[in-house]
Amino acid sequence: MRSANKNLLQEAAQWLLAGAALFLGIYFFDDIKTLVVTSDDEMPSMFASRSDPGETADRGFSGVVRLKADRRGHFVFPGKVDGRTVTFMADTGASIVALTYEDARRAGLSPANLDFSARVSTANGVARVAPVTLSRVRVGSITLRNVPAAVAEKGALDVNLLGMSFLGRLESFNLSGDELVLNQ
Repeated sequence: MRSANKNLLQEAAQWLLAGAALFLGIYFFDDIKTLVVTSDDEMPSMFASRSDPGETADRGFSGVVRLKADRRGHFVFPGKVDGRTVTFMADTGASIVALTYEDARRAGLSPANLDFSARVSTANGVARVAPVTLSRVRVGSITLRNVPAAVAEKGALDVNLLGMSFLGRLESFNLSGDELVLNQ
């Protein structure tokens, strides 16, 4: 009987390990894909490869992203919110990541069901927002989890803001000429 119990426990442990491995694989899928996929097919045009003399993004484990300013001096770039592509503008004056109503919906949130009871001061006046927590926010090779954010009410925001709830969790971010360097 002891031998049968021992075999049963070993088999249960193996199934438990297999289930844990499957869960971790699904949870960290985007991170694993980034490490495995070496093609630049998904890389936005402002993120160049290492061989490019005008390098704008380090890849791999470095956790360094270099963003170039546009003609107006703004840092506008693609990122991902919970796996869905959105366009951000870096804004150190924004306390948190702020999403437009429309992009929040595209990112899988349900803005119609959110509570727009919080008020924030913006350059355009006071706006109502709904506080949320984003599971994953990704910019280049940097991914942060559980990022505090807000969804602006419909029509109140023109562009998604990458604010201090993301930037403040980095090791550093530095402005050098027309380049913003993010270090994880």
